[in-house]
Amino acid sequence: MTRLTPEAQRRMENKARFWNQRMQGVESDAALAQVCFDRARAAARLAERGGDERAMHDLAVLLATWAEQREQAEIRRNTV
Repeated sequence: MTRLTPEAQRRMENKARFWNQRMQGVESDAALAQVCFDRARAAARLAERGGDERAMHDLAVLLATWAEQREQAEIRRNTV
């Protein structure tokens, strides 16, 4: 496994601290979901800038899959 440079390690720690502080500061599940969405979108944008052309698409597929699962569960709950 490749070791991170001290600068890269510091950036990762700062990024984790930033998102963890935002997550701890929320007061509702809806606000938490928004912070998590923002974090995922930021990660996908960074990945795209790093050459991963599918990052945003992969995030979209993941979100669509989750939404479809929730919708199917709702249909099952309301089916007699």
